Amino acid sequence: MRSYAIFIIVCLLTTSCYKEVIEYEVNADQFNLSVPLESEKFINQSRDSSYSIDAEGMQLYFNEQLLLVSEIRVRGKSALNFRRKSFAVFLDEPIYVVDRYENSTKALSRFKLLSLSQDQSYVESRLAFGLLNELALMPLFFKYVELKINENTQGVYFLVEDPEQFYKESGSEFILRRGYNHAVDDSEYAPIHFRHTEEGYINRFREIYQLLPLFTGSGLQKELNDRLDLRMYNRKIGLDYLLQNGDYTDEVYFYAQQDDDSIRFSPLPWDYDDIFDHLPHEVGVDWGMGKVFGERSYNSLQDIIDDIGDKLIFSIEDDLDYTIARDSELYNLYQEDLSFVLSTLSDDVIERVFSEIESELEPFYNSEAVIDQSKYDLNRTDKTQWLDYMKEKKAFLKSRRSSILEKL
Repeated sequence: MRSYAIFIIVCLLTTSCYKEVIEYEVNADQFNLSVPLESEKFINQSRDSSYSIDAEGMQLYFNEQLLLVSEIRVRGKSALNFRRKSFAVFLDEPIYVVDRYENSTKALSRFKLLSLSQDQSYVESRLAFGLLNELALMPLFFKYVELKINENTQGVYFLVEDPEQFYKESGSEFILRRGYNHAVDDSEYAPIHFRHTEEGYINRFREIYQLLPLFTGSGLQKELNDRLDLRMYNRKIGLDYLLQNGDYTDEVYFYAQQDDDSIRFSPLPWDYDDIFDHLPHEVGVDWGMGKVFGERSYNSLQDIIDDIGDKLIFSIEDDLDYTIARDSELYNLYQEDLSFVLSTLSDDVIERVFSEIESELEPFYNSEAVIDQSKYDLNRTDKTQWLDYMKEKKAFLKSRRSSILEKL
């Protein structure tokens, strides 16, 4: 069932209307999680704890279709500290979701339902994914949806295909999520041809960081590109610079490309709820800093400039990005890719992506019940705030793009 917010018109023919008649439809795919009331209360009140929902009689519906659920997990890092939780959903049989423009259908058996509790007016993640899509860096399916628990709306959610589903469909055997100081936070291995072991994939990823202090210039560029699609990685950090992406190192997956002989990774960016930040994550935060080149610490933006110069890279928290900023040949290559990012994301493209977001979000903002759930988020929103925020950030991106182009 889809949601409706109905305002009834009562008019008298001989007098003016006492109420204006408007009917709004939240024209969105809808999930409804059915659990015992005590489980609903626990989900709402729990904080800082990831867990699987293991309630007797639990059911999940998608547009009135009962789903065969393997597991529903409360997930995320920051999202765990909000009433509106994010969920990872695992199904025994896929559902078929129509894309944003009703052009095609996607079969999903693993996906995330992201609460967007830290996204200002529910814009940031969708904006970043839209721009990543323009750069051929976002292969995941994504779409705004509504979530209910026991028929009570939980508000706007962002359905995103699970990266662990995507890599298998792409023909890859291995995917990992990078952690701080290039740790492997999570990984999944699904061998097809058994040409490489799981350990072989992990060791190949670690080689990226092991070789950083051993080579420079064209030699380093070749060694890196043998292990990583460096041009696509450069596009990612170029967009991060444009968007001022503040939450950084651990928000990217790497999946192995199909190759019979060697292992080479492609980047898969993830989680853009902290864009438009004034300072990179590493300023005043030592615990997340890469340590390939020893201990690094930055108490101000000037400290970063003193170290690497005034480079067009937003964050050097990770040692790979730090190396790209310091090595002249790598940085020149990066500037070429940054130029590609800016030429691809023209003012017209930025305008179009914001227009798409407005079209997709407007039905939700026309439902008072849905948008009222933002009172549980980091920042409460309403339709006026949302439209003002969209206008402000669209102007900011166009201005920032122009400013960066002048520096290239």
